[in-house]
Amino acid sequence: MKVFLSSVGTALILRSQQGLLLLEPDPSDTMASLGVMSTGPDVLAVSDRDRILQAMAECCAERGYRATTVDAVSERAGVERESFEALFADKEDCALAALNKIVSETVTQLSMIDLRTESGMEKQVREIQAILQLLAARASFARLGCIEARQVASARMRDSYEAAARVLALMIERAGSVAPRGASSVTARAALGGAEALARRELAIGGASNLPKLLPDFVYGVLVPFVGQQEALRQAKLAARVAEEG
Repeated sequence: MKVFLSSVGTALILRSQQGLLLLEPDPSDTMASLGVMSTGPDVLAVSDRDRILQAMAECCAERGYRATTVDAVSERAGVERESFEALFADKEDCALAALNKIVSETVTQLSMIDLRTESGMEKQVREIQAILQLLAARASFARLGCIEARQVASARMRDSYEAAARVLALMIERAGSVAPRGASSVTARAALGGAEALARRELAIGGASNLPKLLPDFVYGVLVPFVGQQEALRQAKLAARVAEEG
């Protein structure tokens, strides 16, 4: 599946052979994740924005979304409250931007997997590995997305989380469509739900760095509804070798 990214306003469009998917990351987040450097008078503002998003994720990870305040985020980021208010309407707006940042980075990572050297199953293993490595590297953002946004944050953040989950479930469904048992959106969402639960468990106990080591568990859980236990176990064993290689 070739993925192309483009922005319309504050929305991010994923163009693929299967159609269009809509996310809502800020265009500047997407540019930063792709290594595009900004120039001109807005350079400082972009730098402030990145620091604030990092601070928001860290504060939410440490004290929870509800207990996080604009003042605490501004202090952590090393910026004045006025700088925060110039970039974000309120705490929710900032948290949504931080959530969308990790979503856009995930999409970028998946789009960079070399499709020419991977079979269908191998590609999916690499995709799962890429997601786990990103969650481990961005632990605060991962906790914000997988725990805070889903369980205790605002309705808008839960909606954003579910939109991202639907994109991942659709990718699972497409990959599963080549399997003998076929695929359905319900099956794909259920498979993703099991993976989410495992990720939340590790993040809740501060085990984000352990996520890449659990690649075989994630691969088995995602694939078993589509390919059956025997093939899922075989792919999990292959994933164990991939995990060892890093």
